Amino acid sequence: MSVFLIIFFLFSLAYGGAKLKEVNLENGVKLIIKETKGRGIVAGSIFIKSGTHGEEKRGATNLMASLLTKGTKTFSSYDIASAFEDWGGSIEASTADDYIYINFSTRPEGLEQGLRVIESILLEPTFPEEQLQVEKRRVIASIRSRREGGFELAMERLRLITYRGTSYEVAPAGREEDVEKVEREDLIKRWQQVLKGKNIVVAVVGDMPLEELEKRFRAVFSKLPHGEFNLRAEDKPIKESLVEKVQRQGAQATILCAFEGVPLNSPDFFALRVLNSILGDGMTSKLFDELREKRGYAYATYSMFPIRLYSPRVFAYIGTSPDKKESALKDLLWVVQEAEITNEDLELAKKKIIGGYLLDRQTRGRQAFQLGFWEVMGFGYKMDQEYVKHIENVRLEDVLRVRENLKKAHQCVVVEP
Repeated sequence: MSVFLIIFFLFSLAYGGAKLKEVNLENGVKLIIKETKGRGIVAGSIFIKSGTHGEEKRGATNLMASLLTKGTKTFSSYDIASAFEDWGGSIEASTADDYIYINFSTRPEGLEQGLRVIESILLEPTFPEEQLQVEKRRVIASIRSRREGGFELAMERLRLITYRGTSYEVAPAGREEDVEKVEREDLIKRWQQVLKGKNIVVAVVGDMPLEELEKRFRAVFSKLPHGEFNLRAEDKPIKESLVEKVQRQGAQATILCAFEGVPLNSPDFFALRVLNSILGDGMTSKLFDELREKRGYAYATYSMFPIRLYSPRVFAYIGTSPDKKESALKDLLWVVQEAEITNEDLELAKKKIIGGYLLDRQTRGRQAFQLGFWEVMGFGYKMDQEYVKHIENVRLEDVLRVRENLKKAHQCVVVEP
């Protein structure tokens, strides 16, 4: 079966017979509703554009999101979990750099109760003091634990370098000293600050009539406050190359480098997605082939291109033995900036991206997440259907052109024993 037949088949599974509708509420909330046919599942993602932007205390948004499901004026944490788990579903809330999200799933029979709980979570969270103290201890333990790994330590330091002065400078979890200072009043204030209609996107995919889904979700989300939480543009270009070394105990050296990406609205955005796949996506990538297979440096090596609103970056990583760190860094930079890229590399990368994207969307929960994600990041929810076409249209000359960005400068952190 050709790759195009596979793509058509997977698209048919996801969109065959599906109805899709956009609803803009008076308070600014955008509903994206997709009706599917199946055995009775409703899943959704609620995005609140904000993330860590404008935090007064680092880590406060992350703590706030984690406590959204720990109790409201009407429902206990047990009640909240039960409303979804009793139907085989779930609900979770978390924070990314640019948004807060609440994912949920249930059966159609449980949607009415689930929406009552969601309404209470949004309009009357209590952020219980005792739960806050528990969550602070958990987050601090997690920060300390992650720092024991070379990659996490390198990324923590590289964030401080490449995103200095922006909201991305520190990961959403914050730093230990920041988390310690967060109080319940900070969470209440932050929630009031970010819960504004124009910042909210709700994507729902479910085995229910479109009109019924719209009616039920409109009734809940029309109650949210009007207004907008404005994010300040935080573009931070990489102006000069540098390499910083960090000492720690261990037997492995970790190398992590950042390169200048392209903005989300750039015509080269999709070419950079493909370039990243060529460089560091899996065992057929350039980094894996050159650094691990041919040179024997690596315990692991890959690249990534996170989608963020501002300050785009491509990251390249390798873990190697301390005695090889200097040559490994040199060769990593060579692969990223200079190694030959062919049409065969291009086509393989495109197939990997498309296959991975479509296979990831085989659940209603993931379909809802992607619809909401593309909308809240400024592409528009229709990008969920258009993404494959954009990747297919990338040409070799596009990839080579956008690669010039990666040659301008680099910022690297080397964690060594």
